[in-house]
Amino acid sequence: MKPRQLLIAVLILLFSSTAALAQTWEADKDHTEIRFEINHILTTVSGYFRDYDADISFDPKHPEDAKFNFTVKVKSIDTHIEKRDAHLGTGEFFDSDTYPEMTFVSKKISKIAKGRYALEGVLTIKDVSKNIKTQFQYFGPKPHPFAKEKMVSGFTTEFSLNRLDYHVGNGKYVKMGIVGENVHITITIEALADKQ
Repeated sequence: MKPRQLLIAVLILLFSSTAALAQTWEADKDHTEIRFEINHILTTVSGYFRDYDADISFDPKHPEDAKFNFTVKVKSIDTHIEKRDAHLGTGEFFDSDTYPEMTFVSKKISKIAKGRYALEGVLTIKDVSKNIKTQFQYFGPKPHPFAKEKMVSGFTTEFSLNRLDYHVGNGKYVKMGIVGENVHITITIEALADKQ
């Protein structure tokens, strides 16, 4: 093989390998949840966000090439009480008219153990962006039982953050002993991809 032909063959192999790493997954929104829990006086209140966009690429063999990017519509918050949801959208909490979206952009993903990965990225809520670190569990992939042309995978993560760090409230309700400052977040994703 001539040097030029060898170079072309190497480049084709390189680009083919790189493309194979970028497995794109689409969140199945019927089976994906962004949930949260927070203390309210002596009990716990829970809720979730109904509207979001997810940009997911993941290959368990090459986690360094993966990405998990999310955009969440703040006004889609649902705590099962409309009056409370409306209050959470005001300037006392999310100020959703001024800051209609929350975002997460992944920066680094690395394997910890079989099926478990470390995730770092930037979370932006209102006018605050902070680097956060968490871990996620990966399940799959396997052929989808109903959609034969699809593969299905699962991802789940849990972490906590202080809402006051993101200006979601000024601490008034914490001092009154009504609403806690620490929010526990659980994200479970069922994701689909075309069979390759």
